[in-house]
Amino acid sequence: MDRSPKQKHSIRLPVLPFSVRVFLATAAISLLLYYSIVPAPGSGGISSGPFGIFPYSMWLHFLGYLGLAVALSYATFHLDYSRSQLLIGVFFITVGFGALIELLQYTLPTRTFSLVDILVNTIGAATGVALWHLTDRVIGFAK
Repeated sequence: MDRSPKQKHSIRLPVLPFSVRVFLATAAISLLLYYSIVPAPGSGGISSGPFGIFPYSMWLHFLGYLGLAVALSYATFHLDYSRSQLLIGVFFITVGFGALIELLQYTLPTRTFSLVDILVNTIGAATGVALWHLTDRVIGFAK
């Protein structure tokens, strides 16, 4: 099923092999899982993120789940579903993964459960899906 818009793309990028795209998505999942359950050495040293607006940890959550949503979108964009079905699926898988990580953290003595983290993860996932949608509309992928 062709999900690309009926316009000619001025930029067309080659698509990496499916195995590479799956590897990238798996690496994103693995990194998020690892750094969500293992306390990082020296964690807590940086208190505020860029512009001093939000704590550093919020930026990490936001960027991590944005990256996961983009990696999953790239890994699955060729599947035989509509674009909206794929992006909604990626969004819910990413948010569900983040919620499961938070529940896992609840059981760990060195980590804490946080609804704020789930909210930030959700915002990151939504931003990643939106970025993929916009990128996919502007840049075509040669198959």
